[in-house]
This record gives sequence, C-alpha cells and structure tokens, in this order.
Amino acid sequence: MEGIVAGAFAWVIGIIGLWTGFRQLRNRAALNHWPITKGRVIERGTYKPYIPNAGPPAFRHAPLVKYVYQVVGREFISDSIRPKRIQQPQHNTQKWAQKTANKFADEVEVHYNPEDPSESFLVQTPAILLYIVIGGSCLAILFGVVLFLTK
Repeated sequence: MEGIVAGAFAWVIGIIGLWTGFRQLRNRAALNHWPITKGRVIERGTYKPYIPNAGPPAFRHAPLVKYVYQVVGREFISDSIRPKRIQQPQHNTQKWAQKTANKFADEVEVHYNPEDPSESFLVQTPAILLYIVIGGSCLAILFGVVLFLTK
C-alpha cells in the first residue's frame, strides 16, 4: 500500500512539474520577442525578498538593481533582474548578492512588455534550468510508474 501511495505522489509531482516546465518554456519564448530599450542603473545593492522556506538567514539575500528606462516618452523604474513570470529572485549570501548586483553596467538593455511597459527584466531565465525541471519531472513520473507496477 505504501508503494502505491508513494507512486501516486511521485506521479502527481511529476505531472505538475512537467506542466510547469512546458508552461514556463512557452512564457520564455514569448518573452524573447519583447522589445529592448536602453536603461540606466540608478541603484545597486542587496535586499531580502520574501520567499517562504528560503533557507538559512545567511542565504536570503538577493541582488538589487534598480533601473530607469523610457518607452514612447514615458519613464519607468523597475528592479526586476529576471522575468517575474518565470522565476522568483535568486538569493544567496549578502556577499554573493552584492557581487551579482555590481556585475551590471551603468547602461543596461531592458526587455519590456509592449502591452504594459512597466513590466520589464534585464536577464532572461536560462532555458537549461527549465529543461532540468522537465527532466526531473519525467524521472518522477517514471519513478511513480515503477512503484505502481512493482506493488
């Protein structure tokens, strides 16, 4: 009975992960078509984003890069490094976060949503990360099937 419950749990987790991975790949493809404009960094530093279960307090710091950019004569300010549609802010030690924030030049390329120019990002989420989610989900589904068949 335990094997069936574990198999069902692994299968459900795998299906959810697979759906999420493919959905985020589709989001990523759409984000690749957003227009790009020049922006200027106005603040660099670190902050502690609210992420439940983010780990020990020493590893809860995220890089802060606040930038200003213009679209059709309107000025916008943002601090989104990566697309919020795909991933939450990366976090680690304060030293890592500051080093990451300092890597951005004073002038940056800003990808912005043409339908809502206030939504923007600087760096696209790596596709390999999403492929790892999909691969791990496939393994969870396979594990669930194996547990079902062996019990």
